[in-house]
Amino acid sequence: MTRGIELSHRPSDLPCSPVLRRTLAALLLALAARPAVATPTGLNNIITADTPADKEIVFQAFAVLGDERTTDWVLGVKGGLRPWNQRFEFGFDGRVGESAPTSLVLQFKYALAFSELLDSDSTLPVAAVGVANAGVTGDIRDDVDQPVPYFVVTQDFDWFRGTVGYQFQPDNNAGFFGFDKTFELFDRDFQFRTDFLQIEDQDQWLGSVGFIYFIHEHFAFESWMSVPFEHGEPTFILKIDLIFNF
Repeated sequence: MTRGIELSHRPSDLPCSPVLRRTLAALLLALAARPAVATPTGLNNIITADTPADKEIVFQAFAVLGDERTTDWVLGVKGGLRPWNQRFEFGFDGRVGESAPTSLVLQFKYALAFSELLDSDSTLPVAAVGVANAGVTGDIRDDVDQPVPYFVVTQDFDWFRGTVGYQFQPDNNAGFFGFDKTFELFDRDFQFRTDFLQIEDQDQWLGSVGFIYFIHEHFAFESWMSVPFEHGEPTFILKIDLIFNF
């Protein structure tokens, strides 16, 4: 689960030329043949109530390293729509490699920003419900532990943001919470983030610390480390985001 900072403040003047359209279509077709663990917008390992900006598409590629494992490579796409002061996110991810599943896993999120909905000047929470890991066949859903419904609330406290939520998964219902703080680094947004997620059927917690840095208006880099509290080895994520507005 990725993406903790909203992209609505990113510039949106990228031209969508025929060449770009053909390139994006090729990427979509390539991803459609891949597997996945769908990753809604979030911090490191948890989901937030954030969504991409209106008519924004984010292409993602990331590597999962550590824990005495073979490196996993994942490609994904997610997009945002915001009609009538409501926020929608959709997307799919796919693992690349011989050990990958055989088809796509989808995700969907619906969020309400109460400040926008009520036309209020106060900083009110953003709440969201959604589903991740939604395989298109029963075999795929079994392979990725079925769809994972969730609800989550994110609140901006000015000097930091807080997120709390709960996800439902067979034999592994899990609470989660996290914090993030965004500031400027070399005139670009840098977000520090940390989160905590129940794992192993609530037997222990997984903690993480990481960041996302917007190197360019259409390019961001993410990385984080995750460590189980009681047993297990740390894992590391390296990720790039390509951001387009239409």
